[in-house]
Amino acid sequence: MKILHIITRFNAGGTATWLNQLADGETFAEDQMILAFGTCSKNEFEATPHSKYKQFRVSNLRREISPLRDLAALIHLTFMIRKLRPDIVNTHTLKAGLIGRLACFLSGKKQVRVIHTVHGHLIYGYFNSWVTKSILILEKIWESLTDGFIVAGNVLLKELKSKGLLNKGNVAVILPGFRSDNLNVPRSETFEIKIGWIGRLEQIKRPDRLIEIARLLPDLEFFMAGSGDLEGQLLKNLPANVHLVGWVSPALFWSDKSIGLLTSDNEATPYAIIEGNRVGVPFVATNVGSVADVVLNEVNGFLCGKDAELLASKVLLLANNSRLRKTLGENARKMSTEKFSTERFQGEHRKFYSLFTS
Repeated sequence: MKILHIITRFNAGGTATWLNQLADGETFAEDQMILAFGTCSKNEFEATPHSKYKQFRVSNLRREISPLRDLAALIHLTFMIRKLRPDIVNTHTLKAGLIGRLACFLSGKKQVRVIHTVHGHLIYGYFNSWVTKSILILEKIWESLTDGFIVAGNVLLKELKSKGLLNKGNVAVILPGFRSDNLNVPRSETFEIKIGWIGRLEQIKRPDRLIEIARLLPDLEFFMAGSGDLEGQLLKNLPANVHLVGWVSPALFWSDKSIGLLTSDNEATPYAIIEGNRVGVPFVATNVGSVADVVLNEVNGFLCGKDAELLASKVLLLANNSRLRKTLGENARKMSTEKFSTERFQGEHRKFYSLFTS
């Protein structure tokens, strides 16, 4: 089977990790895996695609709206699909989803089956109401160009359906997966409480909320990993107990952290929590999107509203209670290992693809 994945840009984060984990193993060893990806923005860190992929750069495919570049990317992808003749085209992220699916239609290759993976949504937290409504209209129209959908979370699917999306056709919920040895870094023993946060430094991730929490808890140390558009602004207003460390290996980052923190306004199924859980880090997280697919309240962490004082109170509770921290951390490690295996993740993709190729 020949599978072409199309993504707007291969920036460090959940979607790039998703694609690399999909290629990392034996499930698709006999298949031809192709990756077409665009260009990162200036303040983004580009991840390295898995060596399994035959890679094509689509330089005009970018996150920013640009009619001329978008048209050039559409033409590029249309001719690529005609030349490669893939069995499956699997698009990822909004821009690549719209342009990639239209390119499949324009290529005239009726044998190509088109799948779009929804890693997150733009229903709330990103744009004003008229932009959001425009996106919803486009997505409803583009459903007619799509044979199937993969959704990265159960709550995420419910939210999409509530807006009239994905109510017909083949839809599968597939949660992320990790190979255990990819996060096999020994846990560092430390008596100092360290709170970790990892993600893109963008408004939707609310790094400003972490800073507000840190100001409420001046005796605790907070470590932020990542980069993005807000980095310069954050550096101007960083409390002494917040340390910005840039992009680092998640396994190394979580190896000496006591507590994980997620402050987003919107999430799909967050990789940061799964990666931290895998090495025994319990989380305090905003209850948004499909975070509840990963965090069970008072089992492997705490789910909270968006209020900084409430989030800070749960962080302080874990910081002051080593027994609770250890119990939730052990639960986190067990749940992450059992629920988010790469074998399950890749197998569910294989099963879903087979619906369109058998």
